[in-house]
Amino acid sequence: MDSSMQEQMAAFRYSLIAPVVSRQTPLAPGELKAYLAQAAEKVYHIPGSTKRTVSVRTLERWLSQYRKGEWDGLKPRGRTRKTNLKIPPAVLQEAIRLRKQRPERSVEQLIFMLEEGGVAEAGTLAASTLSRHLRKAGASRKDVLAAEADKGFRRFEAEEPHLCWQFDFQHTLYLPDPKDPKKRKKAILFAILDDFSRYIVHAEFYWDEKLPRMEDGLKKAILKHGIPEQFYCDHGAAFSSPHLVRICGKLGIRLSHSAVRRPQGRGKIERWFRFVDTSFKPEAYAQIEQGRLTTLAELNAALAAWLDGYYHTREHGSTKQSPRDRLAARARPMRRKTLAELTEIFLWEETRTVDKTGCVSLNGNTYEVDLELCKKRVQLRYDPFDLTTMQVWYDGVRYADATVVDLSRPYDRRVTPEPTALTVEPDGQVAFLDLAEQKRQAQWTNEEISYAKAKGDDAK
Repeated sequence: MDSSMQEQMAAFRYSLIAPVVSRQTPLAPGELKAYLAQAAEKVYHIPGSTKRTVSVRTLERWLSQYRKGEWDGLKPRGRTRKTNLKIPPAVLQEAIRLRKQRPERSVEQLIFMLEEGGVAEAGTLAASTLSRHLRKAGASRKDVLAAEADKGFRRFEAEEPHLCWQFDFQHTLYLPDPKDPKKRKKAILFAILDDFSRYIVHAEFYWDEKLPRMEDGLKKAILKHGIPEQFYCDHGAAFSSPHLVRICGKLGIRLSHSAVRRPQGRGKIERWFRFVDTSFKPEAYAQIEQGRLTTLAELNAALAAWLDGYYHTREHGSTKQSPRDRLAARARPMRRKTLAELTEIFLWEETRTVDKTGCVSLNGNTYEVDLELCKKRVQLRYDPFDLTTMQVWYDGVRYADATVVDLSRPYDRRVTPEPTALTVEPDGQVAFLDLAEQKRQAQWTNEEISYAKAKGDDAK
């Protein structure tokens, strides 16, 4: 079994026990037993298996494995398999049924499920042959997704704040390119919305929508508000990464994705992006044209002013409350992590084999580790923006950090550090975003004044 399938099976197992392990309040007597019994009665699409249900004993075993080994404890031990070119008709019909049950399954997953479920003998299926037959039968991933496009949708809203966070990227507007002011560069907005209150727990513009930007936004949101019970997002590359699944497992967060090609499930964050287009974007472009807003830092400052000075204080059309008031009215205790703890959890991970001289290579760089690790496969944990520090782990034990021998690349090739911004003097005009910033700052003063009045009234 490859690591990808292990991650998928661990993710499925975690999804079933997440309502228990991600709970921030203790379970009432009998509540755990009732939940496990209810979960065992449901039907599931289980990665790597043709079974449709799980027993209470299995769920109890997964809970025990997670509590002992957390995310890694949920990973099954894999096996290798062989492939061939022949495919029996009965096996094809079962493959079609499995594909229609869950269109996002890959051909490799279907083969694994067929063989592990005893439908096909190991080594008798070839991925290319099965893929071709599925296309001929109208059961390709594209065909099945198109057939499901007409299904309806049900409105959903979390019962309390910070139970569910929706997040996504939006290609919002263009700023002067930091490297060439004559050109324009796209600024991409990453936003996290609390499903219950519609409060934006964090929003920030970046130059790209890669995994490190999402990690940065999530880390900042968790530091400000605490750890939610659920993340809800689409199937974008950053949101479907094994790294995000691993982060959620370590933080005890349930990760959910909307159905493929069905953005309606993310309606709240999509509607908020449309509001950004009609309210914030025109005002930002007006200041860009005046030369008063030219850098990413200035754009993010304007966004913060618009959020706290306007959006969070206005009445929301659906809730009939402002996001700030709705969030504050239902305060609840939150699990929290320190910055140091979050930094550890968000570190990237790679596996490398140590050579006979005690060295490993990563991103073209060479590092030296303890000689006792020679010829062993070790896990390297690191910050993708700083490859000078490299943690070394083997068999769950942390060894001394690797020593840099040759550092040809200071950061991971999959990331790009933020470029230095150009500085442009503003012309002093006052605009909507300036007024929003003034209101945002006035709220701090108003809160102090009302508090003083409350103390005076009590004294009387």
